[in-house]
Amino acid sequence: MDSFFDELLRDSHACTHTHTCNPPGPENTHTHTCLHVHTKILPAQAEDKEATDDTSESSGNKSKKRPLGNREAVRKYREKKKAKAASLEDEVMRLRAVNSQLMKRLQGQAALEAEVTRLKCLLVDIRGRIEGEIGAFPYQKPLAPNAHFSYTMQPCN
Repeated sequence: MDSFFDELLRDSHACTHTHTCNPPGPENTHTHTCLHVHTKILPAQAEDKEATDDTSESSGNKSKKRPLGNREAVRKYREKKKAKAASLEDEVMRLRAVNSQLMKRLQGQAALEAEVTRLKCLLVDIRGRIEGEIGAFPYQKPLAPNAHFSYTMQPCN
């Protein structure tokens, strides 16, 4: 009996590998490591002929069962792929809308800055005309606090 188990354990090996499981939905993916023990079971010498006949029949059954499971897995994969693609398309549409709003805001900001510059230059021009007409500029600041009659013009910028 011990020799049977020794022989059985001699033909087994352990392997570890990492899976990435993808439950439905793009945010639910996770990765984990699995430890499996694979055991190869060999038929007894007297049953070799019957076993080979069984394996040919069982391989026929497995090939019928495997495509069904494979089709299901492929179907799930395609559904997840479509869901992920739809999610990414929605994100692209949302980001394009945000980008459009930001571009409009930027254009409005540039127009406002141009208007501010135009108004500052207009103000300087009007101040110059007033100074030319009156001879004194009423909104000038003294250059130094001790000098009562020295004035400076405020620059446009």
